[in-house]
Amino acid sequence: MSLFKKTLSEHWRLFVFALVASALVLIFNDAILEIWVRWGEERYSHAPIVFLLAIYLAWIKRHELNAENTHAWYGVGIVVFSAIILMIGELSAIWTIVQYALVFLLFGFAWTILGVQIRKVTIPFLHILVVIPLPYMLDVMLSGKFQLMSSDLGVHIIRLLGMSVYQEGNVIDLGIYKLQVVEACSGLNYTYPLMTIGLMMGYMYKAPFFARFLLFITTIPISIVMNSFRIAVVALFVNHSGIKAAEGFMHYFEGWVIFIICIITLLIEVKVINRVLGKRESLADSFDYLEAKHSIAADASKVRINKRPIVIAFICILVTTLSTLTIHHREEVIPTRVTFDQYPLEIDGWVGRRHEFQNGENDILKLKDYFLADYNRANRNVGVYLGYTESQRRGFVPHSPKACIPGGGWEITDTKLHRIDLDANKHFEVTRMVIAKGESKQLIYYWFHQRGRDLSNEFPMKFALLYDAIKLNRTDGAIVRFTTTIYKSEAEADQVLSEFVRLSYPQFPTFIPN
Repeated sequence: MSLFKKTLSEHWRLFVFALVASALVLIFNDAILEIWVRWGEERYSHAPIVFLLAIYLAWIKRHELNAENTHAWYGVGIVVFSAIILMIGELSAIWTIVQYALVFLLFGFAWTILGVQIRKVTIPFLHILVVIPLPYMLDVMLSGKFQLMSSDLGVHIIRLLGMSVYQEGNVIDLGIYKLQVVEACSGLNYTYPLMTIGLMMGYMYKAPFFARFLLFITTIPISIVMNSFRIAVVALFVNHSGIKAAEGFMHYFEGWVIFIICIITLLIEVKVINRVLGKRESLADSFDYLEAKHSIAADASKVRINKRPIVIAFICILVTTLSTLTIHHREEVIPTRVTFDQYPLEIDGWVGRRHEFQNGENDILKLKDYFLADYNRANRNVGVYLGYTESQRRGFVPHSPKACIPGGGWEITDTKLHRIDLDANKHFEVTRMVIAKGESKQLIYYWFHQRGRDLSNEFPMKFALLYDAIKLNRTDGAIVRFTTTIYKSEAEADQVLSEFVRLSYPQFPTFIPN
């Protein structure tokens, strides 16, 4: 028997898994390519290294695995469930669904091959999961929350350092200079890679499960606190040396220093946990460095691999893959529309003045088209924002006001659904928010006008998006936001906005296709 045949005979399960994994990557290359593109973002720049680390972690466990695959049928169940999700993802062409489904599909197939031994390679699969970019809407909402938390805590630290500072949301006013905590400084650039390091350290840490989990989960508050400390340090340097201390090399250098301090903090946490657990080990002895361990060879006459679950799982994957080939390259329907350049600036006595984003917001929102204007009539003002996206398949969904309004220094004091009656036969609900900054108060109506639907918030919007992507092969749509200042009462402001919605709504189908 040749060396190749002998190797193939001994490791045929590994070859089958590698073949299936490679085939899935090639067939679903659009979803995989989207991962690669998003790995170009700063917060995911660590992902390629983590992916290779996951493969290595699985590889070094090979000597600890034997030929048994006890309880392999559980893996078949995971494969069937993942295959259904994969079909839904392909029909909708929403790549995030496809990406997660592929990982779980391979995890289920690995389970049929290894049985309960799958626990020995679960962590490598978790590493792959954590480097799949989050859905864009969730990513944006997390970024907004982290920006605001970092700004608030950073300002507290600045004041503890004895400096005078004024804060408006994510804008920190030092007097001579103003610092803006932008999305790149939200802390997620620390949190994502630090969580990955925490997962790896928890995996190697020789301690009870609760201690290992604690080590992993504390990466989140550590990254937030240290990012806030970084903001405070930048403010201190800017106040002393000028705005150049917050730009270029110094900006990145400060970031790397703080990240290294985050890792040192995790190691200090290990020492503290060791002390609490009564362990006197050094840091070096606290971790299992994952040297490959050779298991004792099992008696071949007593070990029998159950091939039936593997075959059934393989057939299920094959059928799923062949089924998706018929829809794999469905061309998305992009309806024709009139651009917002022609949106009317006079509506029944309301006169509008259009303006543009000033701080590169559209680079973040990634809109195909948008309309931003202030309308005035009889000393009343209504701000209008329409953001149109022709395709949401790659995850670029309309940006929720709940994520961005606090960043401008406004506090959301009330949120509820509000019914708009257009006429005797048509009505719909919008999200109604009251926001405040000092003595100023504003009323906001917003909703998602998408493919003829009026959806009040993000969650029904996502379900409708999935349904329409499958049935209509369309994912276009827009977010609509109207704002007015509250002068006398909220009731009066409600009346103003409700009237403006009724006057504006007939314009929408021309610019936002039904």
